[in-house]
Amino acid sequence: MFETRKKHLIGLALLLGAGAGGLVYSGETAMNKDAYRAAQQRIEAQAQAQRKACDRYRGQAKEVCQAQAKGWEKVARAKLEARYEPGPQAEKEAKFARAEADYALAKQRCGLLKERARDTCRERAKHDREAAIRLAKVEKVQEVNARKREQQALREALRRPAPAAPRS
Repeated sequence: MFETRKKHLIGLALLLGAGAGGLVYSGETAMNKDAYRAAQQRIEAQAQAQRKACDRYRGQAKEVCQAQAKGWEKVARAKLEARYEPGPQAEKEAKFARAEADYALAKQRCGLLKERARDTCRERAKHDREAAIRLAKVEKVQEVNARKREQQALREALRRPAPAAPRS
């Protein structure tokens, strides 16, 4: 009887361990503060280098380059935040940052076009941004619902009585 109960407890511990592992959002573990600060410094240095590289351009090309550098920095910072504090909300924010960066870059590129083509380009960019934002919201809801289902299954598993020991 003791062996059966021991096996049951081991199985329950494994189930709880898997459930607790599910509380961590991704396969990656959260970053520590030192790694986070180092990553912030790398992002800042790279963004500064990209902005400086834009100085070789003139006019609209320079504005496009700057929009691209600014967008890259926002996306990199949002992804870093998602790695530092993982969760569906952080992932959603990173996807929003990507959508906004793509939109700002597309608007700058559309500025190079003439009248009707520019209007069409801007409408397409706006539509793409809205689609990306909607997709990020849907994915967040799906992730939250999946986590709730996992937690509910874990709670139900804990409520079930231990199986009776087989008689030999």
